[in-house]
Amino acid sequence: MKGTKYTTLFLFFLLVSSHCSICNAKNASAASKSSNVCLQGPPGLPGSNGVNGHNGLPGRDGRDGAKGDMGVAGIVGPRGVKGEPGQNGAKGDTGVTGPPGPRGVKGEAGPSSKDPAHGNWKQCAWKNHDGRDIGLIKDCQFTKVKDDTALRVVYQGNFYVRGNGVCKRWFITFNGAECSGSLPIDAVWWIRKIDQDNHKSGSIEGYCENIHKGKIRVGFNIGNCPGYGNSDGGTGWNSVSRLIIEEVPRSQ
Repeated sequence: MKGTKYTTLFLFFLLVSSHCSICNAKNASAASKSSNVCLQGPPGLPGSNGVNGHNGLPGRDGRDGAKGDMGVAGIVGPRGVKGEPGQNGAKGDTGVTGPPGPRGVKGEAGPSSKDPAHGNWKQCAWKNHDGRDIGLIKDCQFTKVKDDTALRVVYQGNFYVRGNGVCKRWFITFNGAECSGSLPIDAVWWIRKIDQDNHKSGSIEGYCENIHKGKIRVGFNIGNCPGYGNSDGGTGWNSVSRLIIEEVPRSQ
């Protein structure tokens, strides 16, 4: 049995050896054939860098970062220039009515209606064209209550003058005399040319003091201006004339 075993091993090594011989022969034949091919040269130098590519598209906005801590307060800046006034706003709606206010303090008693210094007056009115050039036009009877008061007299009506370089005067009298406390109550109208045939409305007004109490005849008169002769005049043309008399406190 041992002889058979050794015989088998011998045949196996013989077979392997034959196979290796065949392989070596094939390799030698392939090597002879490859001797006809050029051998590979050494590596070449590195090439130059290529052209830069185009910029890529912008990326998307990143998310908001976390809120930082509050910084230290800065120094107060200088005051700005005053701006122009703004336009008025639209009118607002009416507000709600407020509650009634407290009752006011009772005032002082006013003058009595019987006090002549606050309620004694009279008006004499007439409608008549008086063509006289000199004289009393109208008088009005008035009762003055106190001695220490004054009389306020007003005439309202129409005046007329005609002539060349002429002047007429209208004035107030008290019991036939002009006022002496302090000055006369009058008005004058001077005309340069005769072609000025004018009628105009006007008024004369003034105060007179130092008049005793009682019955007073207040008259309205026409006359010539001092230094001028007689001329054509008239009063109350086509209108109503009024003589108003009032008793008032004396001047301060």
